[in-house]
Amino acid sequence: MLNIKTAISFLRNKPQAQQLFVNLLLAPTIITLTTNTPTTSAMNLFENYSLSTVEIIQNNGYDVEVHNVITADGYILELHRIPRSRNGQEPTRNHPILIHHGILGTSADWVLAGADMSLPMQLADDGYDVWMANCRGNTYSRKHISMTYKQKSFWNFSLHEVGKYDIPATIDYILLKSNTQQLHYIGYSMGSCVFFIMASERPEYQPKIRSQISLAPVAFLSNTRSSLRFIAPYAKVMNIMFQRMWKGMLMPQSGMQRFLASTICREKITQKMICEKCIIFSVCGSDPYHFDTKLIPLIMGHFPAGTSSNLAAHFAQFILKDSFGQYDYGRTLNLRHYNSTEPPTYNLKSIKVPITLIYGENDILADTTDVLKLKAQLPMVLDAFPANSPYFNHVDFLWSSNVTEQINNPIKEILLKTDDLAWTYTGPATSAVTVDAVVPVDRPPIKQTELKPLSGAMNLAPSLEFFAENLDAIIASTMPQPVDERDAAVFEREREQQKLLFGGVIKFAQAAEKKYGQLREEITNEITGWADDVATGAEARVKQTAVLVNDKIALAGNSVAGAVGKAENFVVGGMGKAENFVVGGVGKAEQSVVAGIGKAQNYVNYGLFKADRTVGNAMNATVGRVSRVFWFWK
Repeated sequence: MLNIKTAISFLRNKPQAQQLFVNLLLAPTIITLTTNTPTTSAMNLFENYSLSTVEIIQNNGYDVEVHNVITADGYILELHRIPRSRNGQEPTRNHPILIHHGILGTSADWVLAGADMSLPMQLADDGYDVWMANCRGNTYSRKHISMTYKQKSFWNFSLHEVGKYDIPATIDYILLKSNTQQLHYIGYSMGSCVFFIMASERPEYQPKIRSQISLAPVAFLSNTRSSLRFIAPYAKVMNIMFQRMWKGMLMPQSGMQRFLASTICREKITQKMICEKCIIFSVCGSDPYHFDTKLIPLIMGHFPAGTSSNLAAHFAQFILKDSFGQYDYGRTLNLRHYNSTEPPTYNLKSIKVPITLIYGENDILADTTDVLKLKAQLPMVLDAFPANSPYFNHVDFLWSSNVTEQINNPIKEILLKTDDLAWTYTGPATSAVTVDAVVPVDRPPIKQTELKPLSGAMNLAPSLEFFAENLDAIIASTMPQPVDERDAAVFEREREQQKLLFGGVIKFAQAAEKKYGQLREEITNEITGWADDVATGAEARVKQTAVLVNDKIALAGNSVAGAVGKAENFVVGGMGKAENFVVGGVGKAEQSVVAGIGKAQNYVNYGLFKADRTVGNAMNATVGRVSRVFWFWK
């Protein structure tokens, strides 16, 4: 465990760690916020937001089964199956369907909106045997045959292990239980990513896939306009922090999270300003028309659901590098793992599976450019098309008020064709978008705003000054392109709200960082002064002791010389006395030095204790001030 001395030293020498520390400092202020919701009302709602996937499905009138799958490396995954329609009809289709969630998600993401929007429920009503996956590390898959989730080794996985082990084990289990040879695979965001990894690394599973549908597909992320691109440079530092402090576990589901879902994300003001604009729209894209904001409390009650910090760092790697490759351990460890300083890339051209890509034109995370780059490398693309809305963002694939019309119905049409036993892949559909069609021809291309460089901006991780200087450009890059005058007014208002909110947060963070820097400098100077004083005092004591020893040795020598002139027997006695003088002098010198060192250690320990207490008091005061400002806003 890190002690306060190591922590101060780490923060002192690592500017990126200081920046991250200040940013994380703001997180507890949200927890301390209060709302106008009475306590009893909040606690009654708490139960509604804590329903499991099984309970949600049952409440919508469907039967549900829970199955456990053991992977080749020992993880126990929980699958949720809807075995029949709501009216009790057994499956009539030829192939089962496996549906996989996105990063930090669970099977609950597919069903929390209810049967009117839920893709799995609608597919079950269409006669399919529907299975929903849960990736290792999330709320439902935190078991292992020989480890517990409290062990660091449990969280030692990335996207690679999910694709290489989780998906094949799940496919084998479903095919065995359903007594079929093939299944359909539907992956959302990360769910599509791990499929591409599986198909590349485990080509023997390609014949087991009847068809694959990728929603908001993710493989390349270098063109993302999401705010995550500004967090990605911190990924390695954050990964180290999560490894040391939480053993590699990232953002697990908690009771506090569900409580916040029933309070902050339920109140209109905080829901709009914090949950929608800060969290959802800045990461996934703004959709002021079709995103169902009523679902935000339910979403925040189940999301995030936990994963490995290595997995998140793997995603950040896709943002920082224009390649779709295995996990980057660093040049030295890469040599050990891959016999190369760079991780190998996944061979997308080897995937011989009929694949349909459905993307959103306003999805700032899975940008259209990156999706079409993926399409160009896949040899058997059945179709590739955008949702029929210019505002469709990353989360609209799950929670748009028009999700049935925009996404679910097209999926049903694709499956109706590919599920036919007589169907075979003959080439791309005539409606498939060409690689050059990055934006619709009837809309002007989105203007990319230039970011203003700062002095020293070549550092890997951008500073708060960078965000403050480029706030307008950053917000503009996350906004959709207006289609008409009404859009322009709505998006301008949205932009001003985000500018006000994020600008305030940056100012608070800068003030906290400045205060922390001043405090750190004062403590450093004080400790340095103590150490210098102690060292100077110890050095003076040593010099004084050396002079004393030399004097005693000289005195002993004189005594010996005088004794020799008088009598031989006194020589021996004189020598003995001389030796005693010398030994005594050296002993006193050693004692003085030891005492000086002990006092120096006591000074340093006292200084570190005082530094720890002073930093803690200052940080508590800063959190209190920020909390009061947020309360004033509300």
